[in-house]
Amino acid sequence: MNHYQSPLKDCNQTIPRHTPGIGTVYIVLTLEETIELILKNSSEYDRKDILKLIEDKRKELGPEVVNEESAAMIVARELGIDLQQVSPKARLRIEDVTEENRSVTLTAKVVNVGTIRTFSRPGGGEGKVASIIVADETGQIRVALWDEITSAITEGAITVGSVIQVRGAYVKKGLRGALELNLGRMGGITVLEDDEAKELDIKTAESGSVHVGDLHDKMFDVTLVLRLDRLQNLTTFTRKTDGAEGKVMSAVGVDETGSIRVVFWDNHAEQMQGAKEGEVIKLTGSYTKAGRNGEVEIHVGRSAKIERGLKEKITAAKIKEFPVAVQIIGKKNISDLSVEMRDVDIEGKVVKVFQPTSFEREGKAGKVQNMIVADESGTTRVTFWTEQVDLIKDLQQGDVIRIRHGYIKEGLRGAMEYHVGRRSEIEINPEDSNVGQLDLSELAQRPAVQAGRVMVGHIGDETEGKTVELCGIIVAVARTSPVYASCPNCRKKTEERDGKYFCAVCGKVDKPEYRMLYKVTLDDGSGSIRATLFGKTGEDLLQMTAQQAQDLMVKSGNKSFPMEQNSNKMLGRYVTIRGRVSKFRDTLEISASELLFADPIEEIRRTREDVVKLAG
Repeated sequence: MNHYQSPLKDCNQTIPRHTPGIGTVYIVLTLEETIELILKNSSEYDRKDILKLIEDKRKELGPEVVNEESAAMIVARELGIDLQQVSPKARLRIEDVTEENRSVTLTAKVVNVGTIRTFSRPGGGEGKVASIIVADETGQIRVALWDEITSAITEGAITVGSVIQVRGAYVKKGLRGALELNLGRMGGITVLEDDEAKELDIKTAESGSVHVGDLHDKMFDVTLVLRLDRLQNLTTFTRKTDGAEGKVMSAVGVDETGSIRVVFWDNHAEQMQGAKEGEVIKLTGSYTKAGRNGEVEIHVGRSAKIERGLKEKITAAKIKEFPVAVQIIGKKNISDLSVEMRDVDIEGKVVKVFQPTSFEREGKAGKVQNMIVADESGTTRVTFWTEQVDLIKDLQQGDVIRIRHGYIKEGLRGAMEYHVGRRSEIEINPEDSNVGQLDLSELAQRPAVQAGRVMVGHIGDETEGKTVELCGIIVAVARTSPVYASCPNCRKKTEERDGKYFCAVCGKVDKPEYRMLYKVTLDDGSGSIRATLFGKTGEDLLQMTAQQAQDLMVKSGNKSFPMEQNSNKMLGRYVTIRGRVSKFRDTLEISASELLFADPIEEIRRTREDVVKLAG
C-alpha cells in the first residue's frame, strides 16, 4: 500500500461496530479477517497458534467482557500490527455516511480528481485544498484534501480509477447542502495496491455509459451520448469564491429515453460556442445535480471531456419543456446586466422608491412596485411583485438592498429592468455591504443601463468597465504571436526560463497548454476600436486551434506566421463582438467574451426594428 497521511493518534481500545447516533465511526473486523491480517504480518504463527492466543486473551480479560473479535484485535495490536491499516473489506459504505459522523474510514474508487487551489489564511500564511470524488456501489461523495495531504495529487499517487482508503475524515455539508468528507492533518489516505483493489472489486454503479432515462441526482463520472437542441448563448459571470470570471452555456440534450438540460462550464462553454442544433456529442466525466427548479441537470465541468460531431443517429424521445435555462450565476455589477439573464444577484443603494400599484389579472388581485437602485457602475429599475412588495414596505431612499436569484427583462425604451421573482431572496441593509458609502447625489445622475447594441463612437470614459455589444468589420489584425503557454492546472500564463516553463501558482509545468490571445481592430462606421480575442473567440476568427497555431509557429520559425497566413480570411469579416470595455495605455479597448459572424441582412432587419420601436 502507498500511504499519504499525517500523524494519527493511536487508538488502543477495542474497535466496536458503528452505532447509530454516536458521532465517531468505528470499524470492526470479523474474526476471520483479523486472523487473516495476523497471518499476513506474522509468518511465525499458524492459524492454530493464533486461535490459542485469542482464547488466552479472553480468559485473561474475562470472556464475559471481551468477545472473540475484540480479543483477536487486541492480540493483533500486541503483535505490533498497525490496526490503522484496517482491512479494506471492513469498510463503511458511502450511503451510510451521515452528518453525525465525526471520524470516517471508508474504501472507495476515485472517479474524479480536481486541481489544487492555494488560498490565504485569515491569520496569515498560505493553505492548499483540492477535492476528489470517490464512489462505491452505493453512491459517490466529495472528499476535500487539505494542505500536506494534497501531495497525494501532486505526486501522482491518486488518479482516476485508484482504489483508496480514507481514514480520519470528518463530515460537513458542502455545495448545495450535499455531504462531503474533509481530510486534514488528523486524517490519512492509503492507496491500495492492484491486487488488493482487484480483490475488493469495488463497483461504481453510476460510472460508464448511460441514457438520459437512467440519470438521477448526484451521479458522477457519467458517460452520455446526446443530440443537442435549444442552445443558449454563452454568458460570463463573477465567481463568488475568488472574484474570477467564469463562463457558462446551456442546451437541451436528448436521446431515445428522454431529454435533459446540459450545462457547460468555462473552457467547455467556449468549446461549444459553435455548436448547432442537431449535433451529436459524447460527454465523459460529467456529473448530475438538481437545478433550481428541482429537475436533474447534467453538468460538464473541468474534469469532463467532450467529443463533438459524432455520426451517430439519435431518434429522440419527445423533448421535455424545461423552465427558462439558467444563464448566469452569482453577483453582477449593474452595468454588466443584459436582457434574459437568469439567476443573477445584485446589490445596490436605493436612489428612488415609487408607490406600489394594484392590478387584477385573471381574476386575481396583485401588486407591483418599482425602485431605482445603483451601485458603483450604474443604475437600474428593480421591479417587485405581490408577495415581495410586502417585504420592502419599509424600504427608504438610502437603504442598501441585496437581491439574489433575480432575472432581467427589457423595459420601457430598451432600459434594463431587474425583476424579483418568487424564488428571489431579499436582504435589506446587510452588515457586510460596502455600497452604503456611495454618494446619492452622484448616483441620481447616472443613466440606467441600456439594452441592445452600442456604436463605437458612443464609447467613452463613462463606458469603461461596462459590458457592451458591437457590430462591425475587422479592418486590422495584429502581426504577433496569437498564442501563449498556460498552466494546464490553473490556466495562468507561464514564464519560460531556459526552455522550461514555470507557473507562479503551481510551480514547474512539464507540458504547458497553449491558449489563443491576440488583438484585432473593429470599425462600425462611427469609429474603430481594438478588441482582444481570447480562447474560442480567437480560434473561431483565426480558423485554427491554439495548438495548431503553435505547431505552425514552431514549424515555420515565425511567431506571427499564423496571423500572416490567415489575415486575408479575417480582414473584412462582418462580426458581432460582446465584451467588457477596458483602458490600456490611456486607450479604450474591448475584451471579447463572445464573437459571432454577423449576417448583414439580419443586421439591417434588426436596425429597422429598433428604429420602428423608437419611433413608436
